[in-house]
Amino acid sequence: MTPNGKTFASREVAETFRRRAQRWMDIIALKKPDRVPNLLLADGVVIEHAGFKQADAFYRPERMAEAALRFQEDFQPDYSTGAPSLPGGALDLIGYTCVRWPGSSRSGALAENIRFQYAEGEYMPAEDYDQLIANPDGYMLRTYIPRIFENLKGLELLPNLYNLVEIVGIPGVLASVASGSLRGSLEKILKAADMAVEHMKPMKAANLQITWQWGAPSLRGGMTKAPFDIIGDTMRGTRGIMLDMYRHPDKVIAACEAVTPFAIQMATKSALASGNPYISIPLHKGADGFMSKEQFAKFYWPSFKALLLGLIEAGLIPSPFVEGSYNQRLDIIAESGLPSGKTSWLFDKTDMKAAKEKFGGWACIGGNVPAALFATGTPQEMEDYCQRLLDIAAPDGGFFLAPGAVIDQARPENLLAFINSTRKYGV
Repeated sequence: MTPNGKTFASREVAETFRRRAQRWMDIIALKKPDRVPNLLLADGVVIEHAGFKQADAFYRPERMAEAALRFQEDFQPDYSTGAPSLPGGALDLIGYTCVRWPGSSRSGALAENIRFQYAEGEYMPAEDYDQLIANPDGYMLRTYIPRIFENLKGLELLPNLYNLVEIVGIPGVLASVASGSLRGSLEKILKAADMAVEHMKPMKAANLQITWQWGAPSLRGGMTKAPFDIIGDTMRGTRGIMLDMYRHPDKVIAACEAVTPFAIQMATKSALASGNPYISIPLHKGADGFMSKEQFAKFYWPSFKALLLGLIEAGLIPSPFVEGSYNQRLDIIAESGLPSGKTSWLFDKTDMKAAKEKFGGWACIGGNVPAALFATGTPQEMEDYCQRLLDIAAPDGGFFLAPGAVIDQARPENLLAFINSTRKYGV
């Protein structure tokens, strides 16, 4: 509600900001807002609308900032889109392998107008489960990170930092850092960090301008991931984690429990840095198409619930981004005893009538407008879909309108039809 240190362009803009922030607070608390909030998950479409290439978002941050300002001016979304500008140069320097992106100097770079893609792989072999469970921090630092960053192999030589608990152990730790490949890796990390800071400056300035000039609050407080997804997305990979549920079920569960505190820490640190309590949690491997209802209850939900409760206890607002369909999960979550008025759920392809029935009494919900409709539909089709969705899920409050997935391609007239739909039908 209070934009720390920001000065608005006018009293009218300040009031617009306050009203939009209040709407979001109202729906989280399951109240009726003065109007249904409208959240546009704009990603690749921001720079596309400006006529720039997707590679510019990675290597020409000033263009990304220009695109963000133009997008805000042209479409006037209620909340800052804040499409991320990722530091391609820093990623090149440290040799990141889990993702491919446009404009990279590394092999496998994408075409300049492709946003980015994950490169599936078993970056953590099943034999490493015991190491991860026993010492998650140590495993990440000395084994996993050197494996996924080609130019950070020296971190394998990182000394045991428990030597620092006694003064006599300090010289050995310092000496091991001073020379060799570990020093080289640390120097690359520092250089990449400086590059990332410089890369983010134009977008940071643009986001501030979007707030003071247009009164658009940001809902990007930070992010984290469900423990099962931490392991399944870029450590074991999709194929690996699915087989592990049959071959190593106990280790999968133990590993999820082991990384849960670090998933909580990931969110709390990012929220403290941003001053914003909203934590996005993109959900991947728990969707209906990936595992059975019984597997979800056994492998995915327990550690995910622990994450949600940990974030709520820390005073944050978990906002799961429920990709795919969760029709077979709604009962499990709704009957789990999560506290009321403390979470928001953005659904992709889940039946919103069922979601409203099962979540509406205790959680804020939104989403479900098909991403494809933005690129292939007509303004009338968009308006009709949004009106039907509002009729189903908006009564009694606790609802926001949003796409079911981030938007990379869209027709401008469809974006306007989406944004105007809550102004027309959401009062």
